[in-house]
Amino acid sequence: MAEVTGAVAASLVPLLVVMGLACALAVLLSGGGPRGAMAVLLDFLLAAGLLHLSQAQTWAAITVAAVTTVIRKVVVAGFLLRL
Repeated sequence: MAEVTGAVAASLVPLLVVMGLACALAVLLSGGGPRGAMAVLLDFLLAAGLLHLSQAQTWAAITVAAVTTVIRKVVVAGFLLRL
């Protein structure tokens, strides 16, 4: 059972990345702006990273999830700055 769950989770990671790209493009083209599109993309990438982390449980996977979270926070905060 664990092998089947792991295989399903592993196949969902690339799907989440592609869905994130598609949704971010849809947000950008529908007038959501770059901030909204980037937030959507980074949310999907974070979801993919956490799903991968749940299966891999290695320090590299933990680092990728943490870096993705930090990048998301920094990018969204950067879009909030008024120049």
